[in-house]
Amino acid sequence: MKLYFSKISPTKQKEVMKTEDASGRITASPVYSKISSPFYNSAAMDGIALNSEKTLGANEKKHIVLEEEKDYIVVDTGDPIPKEYDCVIMVEDLIKVNDKKVEIYKSAAPYQHIRPLGEDIVEKSLIVPSSHKIRPVDISAMIAGGVNEVEVYKRPVVGIIPTGTELVEPRSELKTGDIIDFNSRTFAAQVFEYGGIPKRYPIVKDDYEKIKNTIKKAAEECDMVLVNAGSSAGREDYTSQVISELGQVYIHGVAIKPGKPVILGQVDRKPVIGIPDILCQPMCNGNVRK
Repeated sequence: MKLYFSKISPTKQKEVMKTEDASGRITASPVYSKISSPFYNSAAMDGIALNSEKTLGANEKKHIVLEEEKDYIVVDTGDPIPKEYDCVIMVEDLIKVNDKKVEIYKSAAPYQHIRPLGEDIVEKSLIVPSSHKIRPVDISAMIAGGVNEVEVYKRPVVGIIPTGTELVEPRSELKTGDIIDFNSRTFAAQVFEYGGIPKRYPIVKDDYEKIKNTIKKAAEECDMVLVNAGSSAGREDYTSQVISELGQVYIHGVAIKPGKPVILGQVDRKPVIGIPDILCQPMCNGNVRK
């Protein structure tokens, strides 16, 4: 594989998209916050905001009476805290005297129940690095940090070409010698699972010119091409010859089984891989069918 990767240099194209739609995509550059979150000191609880000095000495035996507007203001969770106040007392810890007065029975510490500016995210701090797969939690962090658009790598389009005169589409009326084309669907699902865009081409019969024209078309339309079957040395195995004619074959055959006749090449600077049938046969009881 080192040899193959040294021969091909696929371009990573980038695009900018809405952050909220970027789940599962790969970041093309580091993402830094544009604002702090929260971007102001805010109440972490429902209750009253006041200066903690006014609560000194309060205890179970000595309650302190506080008056609204004079000593405190009523706040809900998330409300901004004016600069003259430095703590919040939860509504559960208040004893109501009347509509304008409350009693407290314990003192409050400075910044008690206050979320300070930048508690979660500080402006210009790194949220996610480059080449990072964006998770739902990353989306919330980026949006909270004021990042509404993110630069990601474009999803590669992978062309999938099923070949073989014996192949038929699913739901076809079968006759002896027919084989249902399940391989290309498997490849498409795997490409999608790994973040690519599968582009499946119609079944191509074992005809040199038809295979050649389809591979040429796929190389023009896609970022990478997978050719299923025809990679061995049988009388109708044309994949290697076609890739050689259109581009170059770097590797034909590896010292492993299954998959020995695999082809690794390029056409129009696009990776083109010939995959033997044996790699894709259905599984039965956990074993590859012979």
